Amino acid sequence: MMDNPFYITGIIPESYFCDREKETAWMVRTLENKAHILLTSPRRMGKTQLVRHLFEQPSIKDCYYTFYTDIYPTTSLHELVLFLSKEIYSVLVPKGKTVLNKFLAALHSLAGSFGYDPVSNTPTFNIKLGDIHTPELTLEEIFRYLEQADKPCIFAIDEFQQIVNYPEKNVEALLRTFIQKMNNCLFIYAGSNRHILENMFNSAAQPFYNSAEQIYLDSINKDVYTDFVEEQFAKASRRITPKAASFAYDLFEGHTYYVHNVLHHTFANVDTDKIVEVADIDKVLIGILEEKGRSFASVMNQLNYQQKETLIAIAKEGKACGITSVAFVKKHALKSPSSVQYAISALLDRQLLTYQNQGRTKVFCLSDRFMEMWIRRTY
Repeated sequence: MMDNPFYITGIIPESYFCDREKETAWMVRTLENKAHILLTSPRRMGKTQLVRHLFEQPSIKDCYYTFYTDIYPTTSLHELVLFLSKEIYSVLVPKGKTVLNKFLAALHSLAGSFGYDPVSNTPTFNIKLGDIHTPELTLEEIFRYLEQADKPCIFAIDEFQQIVNYPEKNVEALLRTFIQKMNNCLFIYAGSNRHILENMFNSAAQPFYNSAEQIYLDSINKDVYTDFVEEQFAKASRRITPKAASFAYDLFEGHTYYVHNVLHHTFANVDTDKIVEVADIDKVLIGILEEKGRSFASVMNQLNYQQKETLIAIAKEGKACGITSVAFVKKHALKSPSSVQYAISALLDRQLLTYQNQGRTKVFCLSDRFMEMWIRRTY
């Protein structure tokens, strides 16, 4: 029995990875030219999978140590240090004792915190947050190791904007001070909170100003994606009509995770001997929205009235611009342009909204496309 080719969790095997050829080539070229990268995209557009795919390219895999960590759960510099050190440790363990011991020897501030596994004859990473007494010093040791490693390094830090929420002051300046002195390690700063990241990297007042080449990840070309869908069904000796594949793509305008999710459930739940039609896709979608409805209702209940009404208005628009205009406010019976502005700020902070720049205009939409559809059906 063939594995479900539409992965929605874990790392996508290379044989099931769709396109991103131009983006991959650009990122490889940028790294080979010794430049850092800022990678932004709407949530669930595939940036994490793109980084993983990038790391599998021969010119990267064979020549660099590659590290990836998602710091979205972190709330302090202590936790950032823990996440960075744990990722380096996990990558280096398979490389052998000599390589691993070089890293452990660099962490003087944590030297007494490592355990030892007598069976594998290697240290064990059992460091707790309480073991990190001087995070600035340990951070300096981590960067010193990366600078002195026996191979050049690439470190991808996902949801990088989290550092602006840390209680410690000047974390951005501290990181930038270390990174700008490095020659042996390149960084990929990734994230989905675009308005914070753009401020971090495009504002002359910020430490990371103009310090990375920027790429925005958008939808995969429709023809490329629908060909991929039909091909995956055919490999499993199944069929999906071109119209159904196109319908699945258009539902979410090619937003990778959501199209993949619907196709994943379609592949799993529609009889293998049936040709998948548009009606099958629609039935699967209704089931997904019903399943997620309770959690969406819980999110809505956490919003105040103005935030909820603004979110509903944008969901009904799909893509909304001029949202603080009198016309938009009147159309959706909102309180006032100023109340909408406050609501937008809060919804962006909660990552319930995202936006794209079209010229000088910001076009807003919901971050979760399933939630957008659920709101349209519910309100």
